[in-house]
Amino acid sequence: MLIRMHVAILMTVLVLARKGEGARSEGRPSIVWIMADDLGWGEIETFPAGSAHGRIATPRLAQLAAQGMQFRQAYAGYTVCAPSRTTLFTGRHSGMFPKYNLSGTSLNPGEATTLSEILKRANYTTGLFGKSAPLNDPLSQGFDAFIGQIDQSKCHNMYPRAIDQGHGQGNLKLPLNDKTRSRKLCMETPDAFNYTTDIFMESAINWLDTLDSETPFFLYLSFTVPHAGGWSDIDLEEGAPVPTDLQYANRTTWPNVEKDHAAAVTYMDRCVGGILDTLRKNNFENDTIVFVASDNGAHLEGGHDVHFFNSTGGLRGHKRSMYEGGHRSPTLVRWPGHTPMGSISDAQWSFWDVMPTLAELANVSAKELPEGLSGRSIVKLLEGETIPEPSYLYFTGASGWAGGESAVVADPQASTTAYAVRSGNWKGVVAKCESGVPREDDAMELYDLSSDPFETTDIAEDHQDVVSALKKTILSEEGISCRCFQC
Repeated sequence: MLIRMHVAILMTVLVLARKGEGARSEGRPSIVWIMADDLGWGEIETFPAGSAHGRIATPRLAQLAAQGMQFRQAYAGYTVCAPSRTTLFTGRHSGMFPKYNLSGTSLNPGEATTLSEILKRANYTTGLFGKSAPLNDPLSQGFDAFIGQIDQSKCHNMYPRAIDQGHGQGNLKLPLNDKTRSRKLCMETPDAFNYTTDIFMESAINWLDTLDSETPFFLYLSFTVPHAGGWSDIDLEEGAPVPTDLQYANRTTWPNVEKDHAAAVTYMDRCVGGILDTLRKNNFENDTIVFVASDNGAHLEGGHDVHFFNSTGGLRGHKRSMYEGGHRSPTLVRWPGHTPMGSISDAQWSFWDVMPTLAELANVSAKELPEGLSGRSIVKLLEGETIPEPSYLYFTGASGWAGGESAVVADPQASTTAYAVRSGNWKGVVAKCESGVPREDDAMELYDLSSDPFETTDIAEDHQDVVSALKKTILSEEGISCRCFQC
């Protein structure tokens, strides 16, 4: 495996581990959240899928699933990156962004209480490595250590000349990339270049190695793969950069972009394994809860065909779509001694549930959390118990993407937005929300996900009572919007 320790880089990691504050004896687990970028619901090998080209290998994620629980009806927060991660860090779904003055794409210090600030106040040692969106200054927003990329557009360059560290931007130079870069060169001599996925993983491991065994920690490892990207500053989103095509190199009938995509997913899987191995080596494993999730559905960018590996697992739509393939997240959780091993759950939850959940794990009382959160704690779910379903799950987006498979390019000038709502097994999709807020007269498609999980048949005409009930459910939410973010 090409996991290269760049000593000169790792020596610059900013670590402010506060020894002795808090204690594992309080029963509070350490927390690791590993975020994949654009990983499809069908791309982890334990999730139901299959294609004419076989499955992408993810053995370490499969091992994690065997040791914990896979959630097959868990959701990201949005259908694209920054707004989705905004729901994670603020505990609010996108329909609440305007009410709380959230841009949905970036977050400055003081604009909202973040998940990381809550955990830091609870005396967790905190580290962020990788894509920080929406956080514009992680060290002022609850993190003790940060190496990664703040500007999400720069994340698409996976062989940059510099990344970000601490409070700065572009201040961590990657000298191996200060030369001509291309797919051919980076794959021929991978050790001669700095690949950001390696740097993020190695920085996280280096940080974990500095921590003591008494203070709980929160690690947010935010990958930029398998998002489409480029090998230089000018070829962004022209494939899936990766140092090697691994076992897919001999697939001569596959397009290069598909070999690279599969390799990027498997390479990330190996990096997840590196984190899991470090937790075990440092005796953190039994006291740590590990989450793995994707920030939205499978992408079809950079030349990648979302159907080649059946990346959505058959779910309709993909990244930016209001259908299930746009916001369903392949989610795994391992919590030794708490989460039933090898279990599968169809419980519904989403990123805005993460703040109250991790707060409960950290023994933070509900009164210490911001008012009006969209989510609720799912700790009991993580322990294998059942809890009531959420009254609804709500997503907004651009109308140009509501059509799913046929909508390949969103119209940046589109005057309308779209939204989707799930309640129980019912899923409503509105392709045009012209007023900026949901209305009773919105034309809504309706699907029964219990009998039609791939949303093939609109049954709204025969179930107008259900359509009316879905609309009333969301219209009862004061201040709800259908605005699109990062359109």
